[in-house]
Amino acid sequence: MALLYTINGISGAPRQEITNYIMEFFKKKGRKVTGIADPKGSNYGQLANKIVLHHHIALSAFTEALLYLTCSKEIFDQVDWNHYDIVVCKGSFLETFGYPNQLADWELEEARKFFFLFAKHIKHTYPFLSIILTEDYIAAEKRAGKKFEYKGKQEKYLIDSNRFLRIKEHPIIQEIGIKLVNVEVKNGDPWKVFQEKIEPILHAQPML
Repeated sequence: MALLYTINGISGAPRQEITNYIMEFFKKKGRKVTGIADPKGSNYGQLANKIVLHHHIALSAFTEALLYLTCSKEIFDQVDWNHYDIVVCKGSFLETFGYPNQLADWELEEARKFFFLFAKHIKHTYPFLSIILTEDYIAAEKRAGKKFEYKGKQEKYLIDSNRFLRIKEHPIIQEIGIKLVNVEVKNGDPWKVFQEKIEPILHAQPML
């Protein structure tokens, strides 16, 4: 059964670059590695994301999480979890469509139900390690370009970034035992950020 690593962060964080570096790290170790994207990379996920963002649909946290989870199944089902040693996911259950709701805001029982459904998609397991990236607003805007979801919304960007940081404080994370690590990019070069802040974390993890 593959170990799942997730790379999370809101718009403008270098998730793709860090995801690629982590995959290459494990490949050099001789591991069978594959990468997947979050639900917004699936056909239904792209459609759902456009509806939620552009039509300003107000959803409860749990409803949005279920929609996100449903769209993610298309991606999870493409992975042979018994064939690979490592699966690296750019994005994960910690994120939502447009970030109006976050795990840090959820009631404990709702979070527990959602995590159970998430685990069913990947053979009753949970992420082995989740890395949460945070970035400065100006650097994030420059990196994301036209895809930046917080154009002219610096205060909201900071609020949502702080909500990401509070995820690891949620009781459900403590209960399940998922290891979450926050990495501040601070307009740094993604490769240097990986070398200095993430690679040591990977070396410290027990291998298969």
